[in-house]
Amino acid sequence: MFQTNENNLNLNAQGLALLRQMTGVSQAKFHDDQWEAISELVEKQSQLLVVQRTGWGKSAVYFIATKLRRQQGHGPSIIISPLLSLIRNQIESAAKLGLNVVSYNSSMDTREKETTENQILSHRVDAVIISPEQLGDTKFGQEILPQIVGNIGLFVVDEAHCISDWGHDFRPDYGRIVRAIQFMPRNMPILATTATANNRVVTDIQNQLGDRLKVFRGSLMRGSLHLQTIHQHSKSQRLAWLAENIPNIQGSGIIYCKTTKDANIVADFLRSKNINAYAYHSDIEGEQKPILEQALQQNTIKALVATSALGMGFDKPDLAFVVHYQAPGNIVEYYQQVGRAGRGIENALGILMIGEDDARIQQYFIKNAFPKEGQINTFLSLVESQNGIKLAELEKHINCSKGRLEHIIKFLTSEFPSPIMKHGPQYYRTTSDYCLPHDKIERLNSLKTDEWQRLLDYFNGSLNRCLMQVLGQELDDNDIQPCGKCEHCNPATKLPEAVSQESVNQASDFLRNRYIELKPRKQFSASNDGVRSAFPIYRFPRKDDNLLCDTGWALSTWRDGAWGNMVAQGKFNGNFSDDLIAPMVQMLNHLPYDQRPTWVTYVPSLRHPTLVKDFAHKLASAMNVPCRDAVSIVELRPEQKTMENSYHQSKNLDGAFHLDTNKLYQDPVWLLDDASDSGWTFTVIGALLRRTGVQKVVPIALTSTKNNQ
Repeated sequence: MFQTNENNLNLNAQGLALLRQMTGVSQAKFHDDQWEAISELVEKQSQLLVVQRTGWGKSAVYFIATKLRRQQGHGPSIIISPLLSLIRNQIESAAKLGLNVVSYNSSMDTREKETTENQILSHRVDAVIISPEQLGDTKFGQEILPQIVGNIGLFVVDEAHCISDWGHDFRPDYGRIVRAIQFMPRNMPILATTATANNRVVTDIQNQLGDRLKVFRGSLMRGSLHLQTIHQHSKSQRLAWLAENIPNIQGSGIIYCKTTKDANIVADFLRSKNINAYAYHSDIEGEQKPILEQALQQNTIKALVATSALGMGFDKPDLAFVVHYQAPGNIVEYYQQVGRAGRGIENALGILMIGEDDARIQQYFIKNAFPKEGQINTFLSLVESQNGIKLAELEKHINCSKGRLEHIIKFLTSEFPSPIMKHGPQYYRTTSDYCLPHDKIERLNSLKTDEWQRLLDYFNGSLNRCLMQVLGQELDDNDIQPCGKCEHCNPATKLPEAVSQESVNQASDFLRNRYIELKPRKQFSASNDGVRSAFPIYRFPRKDDNLLCDTGWALSTWRDGAWGNMVAQGKFNGNFSDDLIAPMVQMLNHLPYDQRPTWVTYVPSLRHPTLVKDFAHKLASAMNVPCRDAVSIVELRPEQKTMENSYHQSKNLDGAFHLDTNKLYQDPVWLLDDASDSGWTFTVIGALLRRTGVQKVVPIALTSTKNNQ
């Protein structure tokens, strides 16, 4: 017994030394349950679910446990992590302990993967961080993992709430984890961690991971946070509030947006007000993301305006504020994001705003969370009939965007048993019967709708309670005391909610003068074999600079809170307001031209023959130039907005338009459409005009419907 206690004391001392080495704090001590969790993993090879607040130090548990297990001669840890930004932070943290940690993910090129594979198979790594997708039909899952599975020293599931379909951020790929564990040694220690799991999620995780799973659960309350709601609903009002208040908040922080488009708008507006803010979302180039993260870490910028792409695992102890310009989907997601602030400082702000379009955005995400049954059936029939097919070939046969096809594939490959399998670059139908889980989908959609309503209750104050207590209750926290800091507990500390009319007007002017560049397509589409043109009737070559449009411009983005709202209303009414004429004239007069257009033509429609035509003639009259009805439609085709990928978008337009050469001028022309998305309509008509001798074609649109503008 004496020897066991001595060993325990020695191990504890080693662990404490490692904690201080990792944190750089010479007097650092373990938080409640931190050492107990490490000891369970290292000494008892237990299976644990650790539910602790953000900033508690969950990564310290698995990295210190990894270090101790490696010193005992055990194999490397496998760490499942959902986001690349989280992976970068984890590798940096592990390096402080002298751990050689590698990542293996889909963003790596072939050479990087080969180097990492060699390191893993030659036993030169202490831990491997992977996304859950790598446990599927990938080289890692099929070739690398089977060679090391018997020697795994610790298996870690970070953000474990993603396992449960009751969780706020359920991810189908996490289902692979449970199946993978079934083929691993039963005595392998397992650590699952999360900061966002209520009782229902905890129970579900226990049921999935097995009866050996112990739960370490601490208080989720955050004493440093000042929580407040701001009731400014229009985009211009919320932008004005940010412009007036962000400069007065000490330190740097995150402003969360729900969409890429809005993240760009907010960041651009704040910079126009001399506030150093930058957008961060999935469309940001990969090498730029760590630069932006580092700038926020070092307080060289005031804020990152981010989608959920900056979320789980981002660790900045002195983050001073988290503001939600748009609402998350539920209270638990809000807790997860607002919990980025105030981890290492005594006071931080958590501000929630809900915009006029947020309910519509939330319904869109709920509606599109799962593939549609028709898409699933079409996909499976095609894969079966082709006896193996590549993703690029699927786009030719199915009218789905690449992203939607990838969503279908991810969903189906995470089902068990999966109705498809991947071998090399091709997908095959398995012998498993498959039926879409309608009951499960209906249950989850209903759950998300209820969760949204509870967030609205929190925002509107109908619960009339301490805001931190509301968050804790949603997470089934057993220790929910009044925080003493939120707007209900201490109203005197609230930030002002009102904004000046001047600031609102400035925000409105920004939204109304934010012209959107319409970049010309550099080449014409080809079929998926790369040989036959998608324009056999028009006989366009794959690339011909003499047929390309110039750079074009749109007055607005769809439902942008300014002109984009008026365009949307005009589409609904079947008639665009004359109030859009003056701003279009202003835009056209301010654009740079090598050769200024001298006339207008437009994209016609058989479904709405007067909608764009009438506006084009009014616009031309206001510009004091002629408008010519030079373009006509040969036959009624499906609406272009229903075409979801480039192949179908281009194919749908082949032979669709005819030019009346008697109505053409050779001078440069403005080519007007009401909305621009893929750009194919402008590309095709522009090429036809250029081929007849028109010197330049400048596309112009009332609005852009691309999501990332």
